[in-house]
Amino acid sequence: MEMSSEQQQALEQQKAQCPFCQIVAGKIPSKKVYEDDMILALLDIRPSTKGHVIIIPKEHYFIMPIIPPETFKHMVVKAKEISKAMKDAFLCEYTTVFIANGGAAGQQVAHFMLHIVPREGGDGLENFEVPENEVSDADKQEVVGKVKAILNAMLEKNLTALGYKEADPNAAGAAGAAGAGAGGMPQKITKEQLLQVIEQNAQLKQLIITNSDEFKKMVPTHPQLKDLFANVDIDEIIALVKGEKPEPKSAGTDAKKDDDSKKSPTSNSGSGGEKKGSDLDAISGLF
Repeated sequence: MEMSSEQQQALEQQKAQCPFCQIVAGKIPSKKVYEDDMILALLDIRPSTKGHVIIIPKEHYFIMPIIPPETFKHMVVKAKEISKAMKDAFLCEYTTVFIANGGAAGQQVAHFMLHIVPREGGDGLENFEVPENEVSDADKQEVVGKVKAILNAMLEKNLTALGYKEADPNAAGAAGAAGAGAGGMPQKITKEQLLQVIEQNAQLKQLIITNSDEFKKMVPTHPQLKDLFANVDIDEIIALVKGEKPEPKSAGTDAKKDDDSKKSPTSNSGSGGEKKGSDLDAISGLF
């Protein structure tokens, strides 16, 4: 997501007042679990359960769409490793990994973060139970139409930049939605090229990770996505994007089960910072 000069100026002002940027700078104390040149993981000062950890980018990004893809990917990889460490340290059954992306989703501070919450059966955290609501067919169709239009624009831009399509000087804005796949692909897209396209589209990648079943339903009905996935195994691509080992397709071959660290449930809410040293030692000692 590109920002205007005014948005960039507002971001710098926000950064100057951000407590998490102060934590990164060492001006506010925290209980660190993990740190490298891109991210910081620390104990939440208002934990949902013992060992509640938040992962933040060291650079100030207030919401997910402005985070560079390589930073977000790094956060997710480390979240998986820390989640596994939590399960070993606390002998907990599961971990809930969630993102509160925006105020309506429960985000309370203007610094993006990813939460990892150790879970036990009957721990009373009902906030993670997402209620089921009836949605009309008209509303569903409206959502699908909007998502398709955005995906068309994103894919058109990136495929052209990667050299898979010739730029259309007449295509602009919502024109991508109407002209999806109009010219088709000039060549077959390999698995590696497709993964590169997905990697450069943070929103597309997030859709695959968080709602892979709906994404699979969308591909046959979306001209450009249909072309992109025509020569690849969609289940294999989804598994690779999620960081999982694709299951063998051949009959008679025993598929290795993914370990529990890849089965963490997801949900919504938000906050950040500090707790008992014993929690810190239990987690960080496993890295």
